[in-house]
Amino acid sequence: MIKILGPFEAPADVGEGKPRAVLARLALDGGSAVPAHELVEDIWGASPPPSAPKVLQAHVSALRKAIGRSAIETRGGGYALRTATDLEQFEELAARARSEPDVAARARLLREALALWRGEPLAEIREPFAGPAVARLYELRLEVLSRRVDAELELGEGESLVPELHALVQREPLRERPRAQLMRALYRAGRQAEALSVYRDGRTLLVSQLGIEPGPELQELERAILHQDPALAAHAEEPRDVVVCVGVAPVQLLGPLERELVVVELAVGLVEPPVIPGVRSAAFTTNDPVADTVRLAVEQSAELLVVRDAPAELLATAPCDVALSNGVDELGDGPIAVAFGGGREEWPALELGAWLARAHRRTLRLLGTEAGDGRRDASRSLAAASLALQRFAGVTVLTGLIPRGPDAITGAAVVCSLPRAELDETRQALLAAPFPVLLVHGGLRPSGLAPAETRTRFRWSLAQ
Repeated sequence: MIKILGPFEAPADVGEGKPRAVLARLALDGGSAVPAHELVEDIWGASPPPSAPKVLQAHVSALRKAIGRSAIETRGGGYALRTATDLEQFEELAARARSEPDVAARARLLREALALWRGEPLAEIREPFAGPAVARLYELRLEVLSRRVDAELELGEGESLVPELHALVQREPLRERPRAQLMRALYRAGRQAEALSVYRDGRTLLVSQLGIEPGPELQELERAILHQDPALAAHAEEPRDVVVCVGVAPVQLLGPLERELVVVELAVGLVEPPVIPGVRSAAFTTNDPVADTVRLAVEQSAELLVVRDAPAELLATAPCDVALSNGVDELGDGPIAVAFGGGREEWPALELGAWLARAHRRTLRLLGTEAGDGRRDASRSLAAASLALQRFAGVTVLTGLIPRGPDAITGAAVVCSLPRAELDETRQALLAAPFPVLLVHGGLRPSGLAPAETRTRFRWSLAQ
């Protein structure tokens, strides 16, 4: 077994440096094939040397000699690891726990999953993919830890959880879910005053650092503790999904998603927060907009971050999907359109498009390019995506082939992928369109449309 949930371990000596990094990168995707060009970029960065593809082949050959030829399969222009990993074991236990109706058994499975973690993952890997991978793994562990605490609270635990939750709140002082769990644990332990103090400390931090009040769940929990509500003995509710909008407020477009909207203005000088009925809002000054935007997304546990500017640094570090908005909020007539070619990086845009279609009760129209320049058309990819969306999203899907370029990409709203590189002419033209346009880049954790059973998997996508 290959172990990555702590110091990297392989079943044989695979050397140091890039061969070790290649094996670790393949281990993150388990049995899924990683395209060779993606491996090259993950190992050497955005500007690899011309020799990188051949060097990659040499590293794969050396790895096969070390751990067995059948351990790494060549598939579809890439490579897939055929050896078990502790990450796969972790994901399997977490998935079993999600479908386990017995609370005690669920807690036991989640404890088994967390016991697989032996320390900081990929600590010795310095290649470009390691940073985002570690961030995603941390989010994954935190989600499973939160589910385990919820199960133990449901079983009646209280005092025994307090030290662990105190430490977690100190590490993540602006995350609301662990703070709520600590408040419940303290209340269960007969420490009502301390539970209320934990709330006041959290509110002070949120107001002073973000200029924003605690979310509805935390406020309701404080009121329940003040009134000694008997319902506090029941299972903690799942937190509401959150969409954070920075520098833009597409309330008409995103409001029907039944997610909590948080609208924030960042400025160099003092600025008044926008006043929008039914929407939490805040404003504060910043000298580092990217860092503060990422911090907001993390602290609010956002599943979608909507922005007016998306530099590469933001796309590389955001924990959730990032949508670049053209600022138009009014939905037009017709279907929600998604430009889709079948690439892995395009699935987050497809998911958000289906999300919008479902919320606004519109048809989803998938647009692919016509055949040309020796290439086949996109109809096969569109058909596969259509079947997946009908299964997971429950929306009506139409497909259509269009010529290359922005002129034929129209709809009530248009969604397409957002690359980390500079925008091409088509995307630049779309951002100037008179209808809502969202360019979406996949983040470190699953979006809200991802099937529930994938929420605790490192590799998540409807494409899986």
